[in-house]
Amino acid sequence: MSEGAKTPRIHVHTRDGSTSYFADDPLVGGGRPGCYVLEKRSLAAGSLPVHSFDDHVLMLSTGTEAVRFQSRLEGRRIRGTIEPGKLRFLRAGDGLATSWNGNVEAIFLAVNQNLLLGAPGVESHAPVLVSNLMPHMDPIIAHLIWVLNAHVHSGRLEGQLFEQSIMTAIGARLIRAYGVGIRAVRGTAVLPRWKVARAESFMRERFRDPIALEDIAAAVALSPFHLSRAFRASTGKSVWQFVLECRATEAGRLMRAQPDRPLLDLSIDCGFESYSQFIAAFRKFFGQLPSQYRRTVTG
Repeated sequence: MSEGAKTPRIHVHTRDGSTSYFADDPLVGGGRPGCYVLEKRSLAAGSLPVHSFDDHVLMLSTGTEAVRFQSRLEGRRIRGTIEPGKLRFLRAGDGLATSWNGNVEAIFLAVNQNLLLGAPGVESHAPVLVSNLMPHMDPIIAHLIWVLNAHVHSGRLEGQLFEQSIMTAIGARLIRAYGVGIRAVRGTAVLPRWKVARAESFMRERFRDPIALEDIAAAVALSPFHLSRAFRASTGKSVWQFVLECRATEAGRLMRAQPDRPLLDLSIDCGFESYSQFIAAFRKFFGQLPSQYRRTVTG
């Protein structure tokens, strides 16, 4: 991934030592440098010589037509058809040569290996994953990629914590789908009550400020993977939903206490990352637009 560019990009490394962008001018691009890069591409029929990536790369076909392909993965020949909705996965560092006979519409997601640290069954080293270039179905990963794509395309209106939660879920699914040598992940256990209480207390005290999943996890001595899964299993809501609920509840309190205060100022003080996020969250938890709610409580 490109650390210095304003918009992170996917890079491809060829065997002759050259390095270039994976594709020109992404239709959708983004991500946190060092975490992930997302690019939505339309590629004409063509081929690539032996190349590799610094990060794990998922390709989700979004076109309407099946496209035949031929690849060599570390010298092993693979032939098949790329069909709409199917995935291909290439592990970081694996050498791939490939060609395809038609236009390929796809979303490419590059995931840094460090994202996988702290997952269930993973100790101090990133897990070993295995490439799978035969187009295959995985509705969970496909859904998560579409959610991430919508989030990036909207300008990240849902905020950093939402983005981190999606990437944590993608990392966990990558390990389940392509990992080897990882202890089996059993059903998600609920958290002890005191850990739930500590996590909720931590979020209530800091919801007005930018809050990261890693910070909440550290407060209860868990990895982000464990916290995301176990908090939902214990409370029925995600960490991100809990923080938004705290912010919306505080906004309601301030509207009752300061009825003449501009809603934009109020939303900023409550920690919302955008005015549109404030409107959507408030409507979800109160069933009304903020302006409607204020008229109700002050009328």
